[in-house]
Amino acid sequence: MRTTPQGRLAAMLLAACALTPLSWAQEDNTPAPEQPAPVQEEPPLPPPSPSARDLFERSKDAIVQVRLLLKSANEQSSIGSGFVVRTESDGSAWVVTNYHVVSELALQPHAYQIELRGTDQTRAPATLVAIDVIHDLAVLRTSSSTPQRKWPTLEIRSTPIAQGTSVYSLGNPLELGFLISDGIYNGAVENRLYEQMLFSGALNPGMSGGPALDSTGEVVGVNVATRRDGDLLSFLVPVRYLRPLLERAWTSTKPSDWQKEIGQQLVAHQGFLTQALLGPDASAAAQAAKLPGFSTQRIEGREVMTLDSAITRCWANGDNEPGSRYLEDRIQCALNDEVYVSRRMYTGSLNISHVLIRNQTLATPQFLEVSGYNSSRNTYVAQDELTPDRCHSDYLQGKSRVYRVSSCLQTYREFPGIFNFSIRATQVDSTSERLYSQMTMSGFSFDNARRLGDQFLRRLP
Repeated sequence: MRTTPQGRLAAMLLAACALTPLSWAQEDNTPAPEQPAPVQEEPPLPPPSPSARDLFERSKDAIVQVRLLLKSANEQSSIGSGFVVRTESDGSAWVVTNYHVVSELALQPHAYQIELRGTDQTRAPATLVAIDVIHDLAVLRTSSSTPQRKWPTLEIRSTPIAQGTSVYSLGNPLELGFLISDGIYNGAVENRLYEQMLFSGALNPGMSGGPALDSTGEVVGVNVATRRDGDLLSFLVPVRYLRPLLERAWTSTKPSDWQKEIGQQLVAHQGFLTQALLGPDASAAAQAAKLPGFSTQRIEGREVMTLDSAITRCWANGDNEPGSRYLEDRIQCALNDEVYVSRRMYTGSLNISHVLIRNQTLATPQFLEVSGYNSSRNTYVAQDELTPDRCHSDYLQGKSRVYRVSSCLQTYREFPGIFNFSIRATQVDSTSERLYSQMTMSGFSFDNARRLGDQFLRRLP
């Protein structure tokens, strides 16, 4: 039976929820997507300039190496960098680093502990006191029983820097020693929901969480990531995200359950993303299209829904070579703001794709065998972190064509209230052409996924 979109998605998702989960799936060893990720590459570091060397001498004693130790072996499991921003009269110090440097401790506090090492080889235990998973930041504090040492501190710059300003990144890469890498601030990264600074300087493994300084020695950003497919394309977290986290660390009691805290921040992220797509603050271009946060493009004359270019980037390609047995045109839009939770989980993103296939010389049964869907997921979550897919299918009348729609749902085992959703709509009313439209949402609440999915289905051509 052909039906209209109204109410159909909610019914399909509820039907999917009603199915009994199967046994746990095996771990998915698919590598993480090719997005900016915690620093993992090893580009050669150019020698620092004289001004960089002078700045390093003035700032180095406020830099620490952050070592995450496996308690059972008392040996390091991962390393990063950090910097001291405040000291107390009892000798304790407050240290900033990346969330991803200490994520395993947040998720498994019984198994890990933190040790800091200064440039003078002083070692100090530290505890985790605040995290910002969305912007990849964390605050640590050394204990008052730390061997008495006057920890120098770095000041946080109060005003933004201009594009083209020289920036100096400090850290301890690959346990080779503390060093400085100079480069240029090239403005904010485009097409992002959250601001990131583009830094044309080298970041290497182990420098994550270290400070990026201006020429006066004030912190303007925090080292976070580098592109695996580019040269000297690195990313910094602006200090405007750091200030509220420090205030929270200094004035609030640290969470008793870090996993619960992470889950709450993931829920807040998907709510903010949904508001950006559906709320009143969407871009003028999206409002002109009468669909806030979304946009439209044409694929062989068909108007299909895509994402607003202010927060995403779309790509198109096709296979239309002369003599091809069928023609294929693709459009894919993906948000660039997925959230790093652990080495086994990147989540919090939304993707839309459309594939139009037109038959040339294939027999009808052969043409109907061709699929326009990509089976791989757009974000990476180890499959044993999720329940198996629970799916439901139905038929739906679009604006002018009929589709078979499949809606699937997965639950996050450790983070209640968030799910992965996928909606696939396959045109079924023609043997000469087929449109495959897909929307995937990772780490969304049920209600927000339903709202976004309803917009998607309502605009099927």
